[in-house]
Amino acid sequence: MENYILFWICIIGLCFGSFFNVVILRSLSNESIVFPGSKCPNCEHKLFWWHNIPVLSYIILRGKCYFCKEKISIQYPVIELATMFLFAISFIKFGITWKTLFVILWISGFLIMTVTDLKEKLVDCNIAIALGVSGILYNFLQTGTDGIIASILGMLAGVVIMELVARLGYLFAGTRALGEADTYVAGALGGMFGIQSIIWVLLYGLIVSMIFIVPMFLYNQYKNNNKLTCILSVLFILTVLIYYKLAANYWIAAVLIITGISLAGSILNNIKREENRNYLPYVPALALGALYFIFFSVNF
Repeated sequence: MENYILFWICIIGLCFGSFFNVVILRSLSNESIVFPGSKCPNCEHKLFWWHNIPVLSYIILRGKCYFCKEKISIQYPVIELATMFLFAISFIKFGITWKTLFVILWISGFLIMTVTDLKEKLVDCNIAIALGVSGILYNFLQTGTDGIIASILGMLAGVVIMELVARLGYLFAGTRALGEADTYVAGALGGMFGIQSIIWVLLYGLIVSMIFIVPMFLYNQYKNNNKLTCILSVLFILTVLIYYKLAANYWIAAVLIITGISLAGSILNNIKREENRNYLPYVPALALGALYFIFFSVNF
């Protein structure tokens, strides 16, 4: 019976993934997600029903529009397969429970917000608000009024923490360090996971962001010929590794502190001089941090 249910959850996941593609693209173009019907974004020809079969249509059409032969974005099958996979592991992890339904709902919101943030650095804050409200309902069903209090406190904590981080940018660069949508998403995460866990979720998001930000940061510094910052970054990373893996003594600790302060000063100096700053989307990192907490933390 479980395998039978899992099969249909995979099918439903593919169908929802196809719908999410519509939501993503039309929210970016300010079109209705209902009307008009599915069409080619290039030639705008109305698609036949068999052009909309998740994944299979992409394979049959060989990744090209049936009418104008323009290439179809790989985003379509990727989102469909990702939705199917995440729906499936949610069922495998939590079984036939209310928790599975809420996790699937949250995953859906994460996917849509992540892709729009990656594509255009735009996030529909209404989705974040809906996730936060669903988090309050989930925690109420779990622990009653205590759950509601934990969710509301978690929301406040998420908003305050993210706003503090974002407004630090005014001190160093004269602008926000993070977008306003990131604050909405952090508040939503607080509503979903409560005051007890929001710090951990945000920390996981920070770790995920560093995995991508550090290489991109070093590349940008190299491209802008900021040699001192590149050298200090490499020295700082090496010193951290030496301290934690080889020799955790006062001398290495002193070098670590001096290198870290020097690196921070060099980064701030570069930020102040840059006229065109590149801001990286942060919602994907928050979403991945939340998924890690959902599937791997013992506290969820």
